[in-house]
Amino acid sequence: MLAKISEFLFGGTRGFNDAEARLLSFLMDSLPARDRDILACQLMSVRKVQRQNPGRLVAVYYRNSDEVPQLPYLGYEYCLANITYKSCGRSRTTSIVLHDGRLMTFERHVPTTLSDIETLSSVALHPGGFTTVAPDIDAEEHGEVST
Repeated sequence: MLAKISEFLFGGTRGFNDAEARLLSFLMDSLPARDRDILACQLMSVRKVQRQNPGRLVAVYYRNSDEVPQLPYLGYEYCLANITYKSCGRSRTTSIVLHDGRLMTFERHVPTTLSDIETLSSVALHPGGFTTVAPDIDAEEHGEVST
């Protein structure tokens, strides 16, 4: 009951929508077995998925994050993968970002419905030069100019 009240007050759902789940399946198919097993454990521990900026930023929260196994890619914002797919005939890329080795956000072009994903183009694991878009999205929402 408390979880439902929290979801109502703070937004979010208990799980991923079909489009987000499809992106995760693309990712899981591309990961080495060890990483896939750890990510599967993380996904089972998800308490809430919050679409902070639908189509651009989706955040994941855990029941007890200290007990959630970590992938061996530590850091505050580590891009685990860029998933590129076709949507309306155009290429779109969603970044899957970790925080301290745990799935934390989907960033950039995040499909909102399964019909937004026509075909998978590629999954690039551990892309170099990643920078988060979270500060830019936050600045847009608050009418500030990002630096």
